[in-house]
Amino acid sequence: MAIQAELTHLKAERDRLRQEVADKDEQLVDQRQLQRELAQARIQLQRRDQELAQTNAALERSRKRARGDFARIGS
Repeated sequence: MAIQAELTHLKAERDRLRQEVADKDEQLVDQRQLQRELAQARIQLQRRDQELAQTNAALERSRKRARGDFARIGS
């Protein structure tokens, strides 16, 4: 009878550990997905930063041209 109780206890412990491993695997998959999403968000942010820098440069060039044109009109 003691052997049967020990066997039952060991099976329960095995099942608990298997579930714990499955839970950890699921968490790891979730974490990897979040890391991929974060990497994609960073790439998008870099693209937007580049677009903003290009737009700012174009705006500055336009302002300089406008100031140059006004300076010639005033002369």
